[in-house]
Amino acid sequence: MNRYTLVTERLYLHLAHPRLAAQVADFNLRNKEDMMDVEPRRPSAYYEKKGIKRYLKLDYADAMRGSDFRYYLTEKGSDKIIGTVCIGQVLFGSVKSCVLSYKIDKDYRGKGYCSEAVDEMIYLAFHTLRLHRIEAQVMPRNKPSLAIMEKFGFENEGLSKKCFEINEKWEDHYRFALLNDTVSAKQNYR
Repeated sequence: MNRYTLVTERLYLHLAHPRLAAQVADFNLRNKEDMMDVEPRRPSAYYEKKGIKRYLKLDYADAMRGSDFRYYLTEKGSDKIIGTVCIGQVLFGSVKSCVLSYKIDKDYRGKGYCSEAVDEMIYLAFHTLRLHRIEAQVMPRNKPSLAIMEKFGFENEGLSKKCFEINEKWEDHYRFALLNDTVSAKQNYR
């Protein structure tokens, strides 16, 4: 592996890069119908190799700037993408926070892969980047994501009304946060 790949017990987490375009387009297309009720409506380019390559170039540039780190999951021994996990909107200075997001292939749910990837993102955020706060937003009807929030000790900070457009409808989301109290409040910069 290289410095752009994180390794867990069963997974490789590959930093978003245009070379993954065919695999990411395949993942997006395989899960299009299943994700419709939990994601914004996507343009057709999101499901095509050429179109997704543009998105991946932007994701890679964001990672190089240190503002967003999107990874694509493959099982060890396979190059089939089975999910994605991201810590985005990374802020340093006096905030030291990020936003966690994730999704897993419909055929790989319930096997602990998403939890394994989330655990690695928490490590990246708290130990590598030395952030103080990870936030996540979850729709009240998304039971699997609510279970992940509980598993990792995220605290529910309340309900944000109609805060995200999901499949052309404004949806409420719970706001969750996980804090890293080992980061000093006196340390204002990276």
